[in-house]
Amino acid sequence: MFGYVRICKPQMKICEYDTYQSVYCTLCRHLGKQLGLPARLLLNYDYTFMTMIMIALSDKPSAFMRGRCAFNPLKRCGNCTTHHEAFEYTSALTAIMFYYKLRDNIQDTSGIRRLLWRLLTPYAAHVRRRAMKRFPDEDALVDEYIRRQTQAEQCASPDNEGMIDALCQPTADVISAFAVRLSHKPEDQTVLRYFGYFLGRWIYMIDALDDLDRDVTDGAFNPLALRFGLTAQDITDRSERREEARAFGNDSLNLSVAEAVKYYELLDFGAFKPILDNIMYLGISEAQKAALHKPPAESRKQNHAK
Repeated sequence: MFGYVRICKPQMKICEYDTYQSVYCTLCRHLGKQLGLPARLLLNYDYTFMTMIMIALSDKPSAFMRGRCAFNPLKRCGNCTTHHEAFEYTSALTAIMFYYKLRDNIQDTSGIRRLLWRLLTPYAAHVRRRAMKRFPDEDALVDEYIRRQTQAEQCASPDNEGMIDALCQPTADVISAFAVRLSHKPEDQTVLRYFGYFLGRWIYMIDALDDLDRDVTDGAFNPLALRFGLTAQDITDRSERREEARAFGNDSLNLSVAEAVKYYELLDFGAFKPILDNIMYLGISEAQKAALHKPPAESRKQNHAK
């Protein structure tokens, strides 16, 4: 996961933001408790969103209390004292995805960056093993996802009209599989399957759009760059082809999020709905605008909360 599914803080009520921040901080605590203190650095917005959905769709009431931040003991933060299973699940997903993402980064980079990723491998393997003990099926899902994604990229051809759909498919499928596990109710699982599919498709495409300029400059794989045959000169000159690629990516994102919203509206999120509405209708839109309008010279987005 890439940290794009985030809130639009200026449009949130203070009480809603406190609840969201409490879930975020509690997930941070669970990462540290289950996987060790460094695992807290893996926290991002996507897993907070998943945790909130899992809590919202549960029949259990939520309870919060105030505590102290492990990184800043002078700061008081919220702590969710219920729904431990939701935090355990998303903590494990965080660790598993980190391991496979790290392995993918090693294959896609070279030089000093590859060396840095390799140095993190022992720790990534350690937290993955701990997560696998409770959630072996999730590890198998991600392993299959990475294999399919690699195969799709190796077979990708700009001459294939369905290339973009084929490249989105592995991410869409794995997010769909994760989403189904966010509820034990069969009626919710059916809706979550499609909601997760289109959200996963959006996640893949926004990452491609956000990284377009950097990927072309570095010679890394990017579906939009391949589809439009972009070169480093296109990025430097802000050529018409670059703008066409960005417009195409934005249109694809709009279609994916529109479909995701259709299924999102079929779910009952109870008291958490205003927070989740903020993410689905404002936060996602803001993330998309930021990716679309990012200047070529701007560095890659920061996925972790400040």
